[in-house]
Amino acid sequence: MRSFHLSPLVATLGLVACAVADSTAPRAVEPLLAKGGGGTTPPPSTVLPTTPPAPGVLVRESFGFAQGIRPHGGKGLDRPVFIHESLGGYWVEWPGSKSTQWLTPDGDQTWKYAACSDNLNEMPSPLQSSALPNVTLENGCISSEWFDAVTAYPTALMPFVAPTVPYTFSMDGYPAPIPGAYVAMGFTNSGVLTSNLTSAGLLWLRVRDLQLPGGELTWELRTNGMTGPVLASGNAGYPGFNPMALRYDPVARTVTLTIDGVVQGQWPITLAVPRYLAFEGVGIMDNLVLRR
Repeated sequence: MRSFHLSPLVATLGLVACAVADSTAPRAVEPLLAKGGGGTTPPPSTVLPTTPPAPGVLVRESFGFAQGIRPHGGKGLDRPVFIHESLGGYWVEWPGSKSTQWLTPDGDQTWKYAACSDNLNEMPSPLQSSALPNVTLENGCISSEWFDAVTAYPTALMPFVAPTVPYTFSMDGYPAPIPGAYVAMGFTNSGVLTSNLTSAGLLWLRVRDLQLPGGELTWELRTNGMTGPVLASGNAGYPGFNPMALRYDPVARTVTLTIDGVVQGQWPITLAVPRYLAFEGVGIMDNLVLRR
């Protein structure tokens, strides 16, 4: 399915609505605590799925608000989720555990939950309603905001165990309509939370809008941050929920890049075993899936 292409005016208005439309956010609720003998004990999460959202899916994140709460921190306490709330510390939707907490920088320039229009490309959220356990909950999206001065390019990291068989990391997204903005996704072994991919990305894709506002996007497939070779570059996709996918084959030692449903090419590369999935920059990202 092709991504949703926006005209320059609609793109700009949509971005503004995405970042500031607080009135559209689901209402968060206070977490419930079960009283224990010596204090309080966090209850088990009521929203995490118990089975993969689809065959072969290893990691899934829709950036949804669940039912106003999501598990957070080392104990997985259900914590309220609001628009503009930092992603850091929340458990990934699948497979949610204390070992799969989102890592993001502190402060204002970070990745935050946002209210966005529907992404027609998106796999449904695997989060469930405690009242209706067979009903999945609404998707969301994630924003690195640009309405104030951009002071850094924040990175979001998710620890994962890289398969020994071919696997695909995909997201949808687009850079902010300002000079110097980019969004990027890929693999890294660094735990740095700003400009990680540009400084240490093992294999990563950078996407920019050099025809501001709203022209065809420019991409670069790179290795070893900005110091390694550029495997390939070109123009593909448009602002909107632009699908991007990196498929790495550790046996054949190749990477295949797909943008907006079109294979851009395949290139040889030997990738060190990565510790993290990563995305970074200033813009909107959504629909994260890692699958075999």
